[in-house]
Amino acid sequence: MKDTNMPRDTRLLYVENDPVLRSMMTALLAGLVGIEVVAAVNDSTEALAREERVDVALLDWALGPNSLNGVELGRALRERDENVGIVILSQHYAWDFHGANGEVDMGWSYVEKRVNLDAEYLLKVLKATASGLSVVEPSINRGRAPSTVESLSKLTPRQRQIMAIAATGVDANVIAERLAMQPVSVRKELSECYRKLVPDAAPGTDLRTAAVIIWREGRRMNTMDPYDD
Repeated sequence: MKDTNMPRDTRLLYVENDPVLRSMMTALLAGLVGIEVVAAVNDSTEALAREERVDVALLDWALGPNSLNGVELGRALRERDENVGIVILSQHYAWDFHGANGEVDMGWSYVEKRVNLDAEYLLKVLKATASGLSVVEPSINRGRAPSTVESLSKLTPRQRQIMAIAATGVDANVIAERLAMQPVSVRKELSECYRKLVPDAAPGTDLRTAAVIIWREGRRMNTMDPYDD
């Protein structure tokens, strides 16, 4: 007979877009005492489609070009359930990890993805975050964030999709066709991208070229993680 006085396992949602890593980490997480892996999914769309209640979500920061990043997904999950803990696991600079007041909200944690990450340490972070506490490793230091990476943080998910295609050299009509948008809407979004990425452009600056350079540099700085697409 099950002991009803025993505390229940912490229910976990895990989101990682690399299938090999997701499989390995899911097996590791499932083997932790006190953790129930409710779901292990590929991206934000799959995560937000789940209806099961969880206590904590373990999210990689980079989830592919067609997904919210881990911080954005964490915010979306918190909008649905203000009590869910969010743990970002990534090698990326977590430049958008802080809240609007510059502080880390309670129930949000950041753990740097590394080969020597201790499973028992991760368990403690997951449990603590599920209970409303925060664990922030030193690598979260906002001062490390390059200005180009900061610029990318100002783009909406749709604008990042548009810039990813624009960076291949195609025009607004092609972008519109690929994203099932109207060309005029694409041009409007591109103008917003240029404004956000090149806010202090000197007279005569080719805004598209400048924006693409900043986009590529920002993506390069955020693809140090071998599991990023």
